[in-house]
Amino acid sequence: MFINHQKLRKKMVLQTQTGRSLRTFVLSALVCGSMYSCKESKDSVAASGKASVNIQLLGVENPIVTTKKAGKGNTAGGAIQTTVVPLTASSSFEATLTSQSSATSGNLLRAWSGSRAAVVEERTPLAANVKYKVVVYNADGDYVTEKTYTNSVDNSAEITLEAEKTYTFVAYSVNSTATVPAVTAQADLANASLDNISADLMYFKKDLTVHSGDNNLDVILKHQYSEVTTNLTMATEMTGAITSLVSPTINPTHSNASLKLADGAITYNGTTSSTAVQFPLLGAGLRSVTSNPTLLIHPGETNGIFSFGSITIDGETRSNVGVAGLQILPGQRYNLNLNFKTCTEPVTGGADLNWNYAASGSGAVVDGVTQPAGYVVTKDLTAPGADYGFVFDILQLDNSFNMEINGTKLATQEIQFESGISIAPKNIRFADGSEYNGANAEGGATIPQIYSMTGTATNPIIRVVISRSGEVQMYGSKSSGGTLYPLVLTQGNFNLVPWSSTTNNVKITQVVQGATKMLGSGSGRKKIACTL
Repeated sequence: MFINHQKLRKKMVLQTQTGRSLRTFVLSALVCGSMYSCKESKDSVAASGKASVNIQLLGVENPIVTTKKAGKGNTAGGAIQTTVVPLTASSSFEATLTSQSSATSGNLLRAWSGSRAAVVEERTPLAANVKYKVVVYNADGDYVTEKTYTNSVDNSAEITLEAEKTYTFVAYSVNSTATVPAVTAQADLANASLDNISADLMYFKKDLTVHSGDNNLDVILKHQYSEVTTNLTMATEMTGAITSLVSPTINPTHSNASLKLADGAITYNGTTSSTAVQFPLLGAGLRSVTSNPTLLIHPGETNGIFSFGSITIDGETRSNVGVAGLQILPGQRYNLNLNFKTCTEPVTGGADLNWNYAASGSGAVVDGVTQPAGYVVTKDLTAPGADYGFVFDILQLDNSFNMEINGTKLATQEIQFESGISIAPKNIRFADGSEYNGANAEGGATIPQIYSMTGTATNPIIRVVISRSGEVQMYGSKSSGGTLYPLVLTQGNFNLVPWSSTTNNVKITQVVQGATKMLGSGSGRKKIACTL
């Protein structure tokens, strides 16, 4: 049999090409199917007339009320400014209620501006892991769907709805990482509500027309109840500590309230009462203490009252004392600052200290005589009849000092504020960890060297307070004329000095180490009746 090899080869090539084409077709079909499927996952919603709504939680809105500051005991715009409340015959506290700024540490007091109350909205993040829910209703007010989110965990979950329709979105939270309450009568927006809510209720509502594909909904929750943080502080001239707080309360408040989803209207349940203000344990005593935030459920009050069952401060106890006239509005965060002070006056026998000795090598020229490094400059004074201890204010210092009270030094070593001095190493800093010529724990600019600052009569750069029982407290400023902050020794503690209510011998000393300077004054203090 004759075989045409040329035709056979052509046929085989054709079959091979056909097989390759078929395989290519099948592979292409599979790839296209996969690509279509991928595209379908993003576009099928739009193709089928669906809309995806992405929830974007932008945070929590906190209104900050600013009002022109009025004089003591007066009000402006209906809000309490500052009032002074007697505590004992020789002590009092100044109470100030301010809207709380959350953009800082939470304790910053806003400046007063304008002649009438103005509201500045301030947005802060919702805390991580706090749960919130979004409930969706259609244009007829019928329930459609809902989704619960955990902030910082699953904020990206989408809600799928019918495109080209308008929906009402309601978001809410009780600022809890564990739970979010269910809606009562959820099926109908007109009747839907959150009932008997006693936690920190936050709410948001918005109508949105959604379109095919992706849609974004920006959610900003708003507090519905008010919150007050109470801060107790003692003036630097006051001695002792806060050693007991019994039954501190604030009123009025309701036990809970209910909110209508349709319009955010709130119904306050039950009668009003007082609620406890929770402070941390005082231990042996604290000079400043801050409460946990206290939630108040009330439609607005111009005569809110904070009170103590009793308070023991600086060794004296006073019962049933407080401050009234607090204007507390729903949805706002407040600081209630109570600053305690004892009314005193200097006794005779005080002294002004003023010397400025130029450097002479490592020593200094003291009263015309060159003295070597280590020479001690001394000033003696007497404080008679000082029943409330002693206060020593320094307006300028270069760059260390010490004191003796009836023969006992404040500190075992020279109190040195400047680093790099071998004869007396630096041994003091701020209680919050801040350092002279170093970082400020509160942030901002570096704190200057002690010799670069100048104090005022109200705010010296250094204040030493010796109590009538001989306890020593020292304060320093982080800037010229600035606020005074507690100071601590980095080596050991201040000594307990023997203070007498009759006559005391006080010696101010300063070790020469180059330029040596001190401008200050000191005197014994006695208690007097407060003039409010």
